[in-house]
Amino acid sequence: MPRITRARMNAEADYFENVAAVRSDAAAADGEYVAADPTRSDHTRACAARAAEIARGHASEYREIATALRDGEIPDGLVLD
Repeated sequence: MPRITRARMNAEADYFENVAAVRSDAAAADGEYVAADPTRSDHTRACAARAAEIARGHASEYREIATALRDGEIPDGLVLD
C-alpha cells in the first residue's frame, strides 16, 4: 500500500473542512428552513428536521476527520486511495 504524504493528508483535510462540511451545513440549513415552514405538512416538517440533524452530524464528523488528518492520523474506516 502506498504511503500517504503529509501534503495529501492536508489536501484531504481541506476538502473535508471546506467542501464536505460546508455542503452538509448548507443541507442542514435547508432542512431547518423547511422544518420551520408552517405551510408544510407535519410529516414533511418532521422529515426535514431529522434530515437537518443528520446533516449537522455529518458536518461535525467531517471537521473531526479534517482535524485528525492535519494531526497526521487517518481515522478508522477512512479510505484514501
